[in-house]
Amino acid sequence: MSESNPPSPLAFDDVVIDFAGRRLLRAGEVQPLEPKAFAVLALLASAPGRAFGRDDILDAVWGHRHVTPGVLNRVMTLLRHALGEDANAPRYLHTLHGVGYRFDLPAAPDPAPSAETGGDPPRRRAGDRIEAAGKSRWRIAIWVSVGLLLVAASGWLWRRYAHGADSEPGATAPVANPVLAVLPLRALGDDPRGQAFADGLSEELINLLARINGLRVTSYASSLQLRDGAAPRSEVARRLNATHLLEGSVRQDGERLRITLRLIQADGDRTLWTQSYDRELRDIFAIQDSIARLVGSALQLQLNVGSRPRPGPGEDPQLYRRYLFSRGDSGGNASNPAQAGAVAERTMREMLAEHPGYARAWGGLAVTLWMQALRPSPRRGDMRKEADRAAATALRLDPNQTDALAVLSAKACNEQRWSDCLRLSRRAVELAPSDSVWRNWYAYRLATMGYVDAALREMDVAQATDPLVPMHNFTRGRLLDTQGRHDEARTYLLRADPALSPTAIFFNALWRGDRATARRAVEALPKEVPWRASELAALDAMADPKLWPKVMPIIEANEALAKDGMVPYDFTRMLLPQRDYARDIDGLDGVQQEGYATYQWVFWQPESQALRRHPAFQAYLRRSGLLAFWREHGWPDVCRSDGKDGAVCD
Repeated sequence: MSESNPPSPLAFDDVVIDFAGRRLLRAGEVQPLEPKAFAVLALLASAPGRAFGRDDILDAVWGHRHVTPGVLNRVMTLLRHALGEDANAPRYLHTLHGVGYRFDLPAAPDPAPSAETGGDPPRRRAGDRIEAAGKSRWRIAIWVSVGLLLVAASGWLWRRYAHGADSEPGATAPVANPVLAVLPLRALGDDPRGQAFADGLSEELINLLARINGLRVTSYASSLQLRDGAAPRSEVARRLNATHLLEGSVRQDGERLRITLRLIQADGDRTLWTQSYDRELRDIFAIQDSIARLVGSALQLQLNVGSRPRPGPGEDPQLYRRYLFSRGDSGGNASNPAQAGAVAERTMREMLAEHPGYARAWGGLAVTLWMQALRPSPRRGDMRKEADRAAATALRLDPNQTDALAVLSAKACNEQRWSDCLRLSRRAVELAPSDSVWRNWYAYRLATMGYVDAALREMDVAQATDPLVPMHNFTRGRLLDTQGRHDEARTYLLRADPALSPTAIFFNALWRGDRATARRAVEALPKEVPWRASELAALDAMADPKLWPKVMPIIEANEALAKDGMVPYDFTRMLLPQRDYARDIDGLDGVQQEGYATYQWVFWQPESQALRRHPAFQAYLRRSGLLAFWREHGWPDVCRSDGKDGAVCD
């Protein structure tokens, strides 16, 4: 819509939309609307009857898609209230499930008699004025963008099919909501590193196949747990919630590469197609493209051309094979942080010593160092700085290097640069939709910023993609605790990795009023864990309040031991009957900036209302930049504007 020449006011029923004055009037009364809310209304009302996708609206009004899904939901609620309509029986704003929204004008009354029959001349409908304004800037921009995308897509299709490819399988009928599980390829032959190469290739195939429109692909981490082949296919499909399985093998003989694959429909164990590739290693990228095209064709789905990854300029297949070895050796990098250590770091450094321009290796080094730096270590600070430099180098060489995007998003989040935090996190998820680790990180950041509902929606996707990874149970359990849904949270925390969950189970039990379970969780900790003593002392004091004075010296002793990147803040402080809220807020803020725990989410819990009313909390919202971000991008459910320069967080 041209700002220099906005359309005339749009009038219907008792409503007037004044585009030039940026006002909405109902029954002659101006309805208070935030600027972004009016911008959404103006966009929809400028084209009555047209469906706008959610991303189209976010792009047009916010300038990008890196805002939380709840922002648009909240704006639509405000608009319906201002228009005086019920969401269950809308007259003007219609929700198109799975698409977006549409604005409809009320039906025009039957035309009055014309001048020829003695009546007044017919009036033009208000929408006619808008339809006539077809030269507006945003409409031209949309059609130009669509045209460019069509040109790009048609060019890609011509290049792929005009030069021939492997034989096409017979297509089957479309499958509703297909879910593909790619089982780790089996290595054949005598090469002792053959399985590492096969594992790395499996992960790369999953990342590529996840870009097929309409197809959900189970992550590598879950598939890896079923690699032994002991379970029948029907059981594998059930555990992975898969409708289809892709299995196969890979053999390397010098420069020859033989890959055999079979696509299976889980219901009925029916083979849809088999395909063998007997090629030179230099054809590895063409083979991957062909596999993705054949899978998509068999399921009558199409590869997403726009997000399809490409090899780097002049990428050497031999170097790529070494990279796949390192991916396999490290157990999938971030998918298995316990193994993403010295072996992967050494392999990446060796590659970079010989090939300093290899973006994949820079990204792999960055994420390996960053994951190692999550643990306390004297080298922690140096590893993070080197990880940041490696990630920046990877992105200079390849702007779509996913590992590098994930590392720089973590850095931005820790530094509380929230716009960059969400933009980079979302980009990593878009480029690697089957990598549930990056989606888990994205959910973590949304929750840190107060958008807990949106974080849970991301975890829905992560757990659907990765049903067998215990880490996701931990994150969901913590999110449910943050919402005060402690009984539900307990179920997921008990399914989580025991190495992650003792402290979470301890606090969850106390929030549920179950001190016996809390004590068992603490007593199971190794005696050398510093907070074991303070948590036991707090439990004793809950039973006998005269013991509370003995708890604080233990807490302070624990905090004095903090080093190697750990914040001098013992979470047991949150249990004290007399809270120092300013100290709690500073401590939790520090923990967030170091990025090693989730307990800053306690800011948003129902149990933290008194903390949120403390003046130090308003100061935290300002210095962290959260308040400014909320004003620009939308408020979380737990907070709203106080009408001045602060927030009310009920």
